Amino acid sequence: MHHTLTANEIQGRATGAIFFAAFGTLWIALALYARESLRPASLAWLAMILIVLLVMARWVYRQAGRFPTLPGNPAQTRTFNRVNLIQWIAVALTAFTFSRLHIDAYVLSAITAIVGVHLFPLARLFRYRPHYFTGGLLCAWALVSALAFPLDRMQGLTAIGTGILLLASSYLTLDLAAAKLRRTHPLPC
Repeated sequence: MHHTLTANEIQGRATGAIFFAAFGTLWIALALYARESLRPASLAWLAMILIVLLVMARWVYRQAGRFPTLPGNPAQTRTFNRVNLIQWIAVALTAFTFSRLHIDAYVLSAITAIVGVHLFPLARLFRYRPHYFTGGLLCAWALVSALAFPLDRMQGLTAIGTGILLLASSYLTLDLAAAKLRRTHPLPC
């Protein structure tokens, strides 16, 4: 069965990639800050990477006009909002609890795992299988960072890996969307 590409799907991929790019950039900036390596040159590189991803996302988003738009799905929007609300509550509770337990070094590993886990219901919700891959990688990275890195370097190393995974996922999403757009011819509306 052939899947008809919709404007909603294209815009959703572009929007998701923008969020991944922005959060990936923030994670890497946090890593550089934690490692006391935040410099103008590194910020310039991060800004250039972010700009490239945003330009790609804009191109993908603009292509949506060539495809049919489906009516909005309020149930999908509610589920998306619920998943994200649960994620942010889990992040806040984790940060607070880890601070009270004096295990702050593990907070970024835990947050990385939370971000990874939250991608699983989103993968199903949006029928976007690469989110399973990204979610799995983030969960694996969280575990590796918590078990393998020395406490004094854990936060910086965890954050840089998380940022790289998010930026790579942003790029992959945009590249897959662009490839699909190049292969697809819109149906007459």
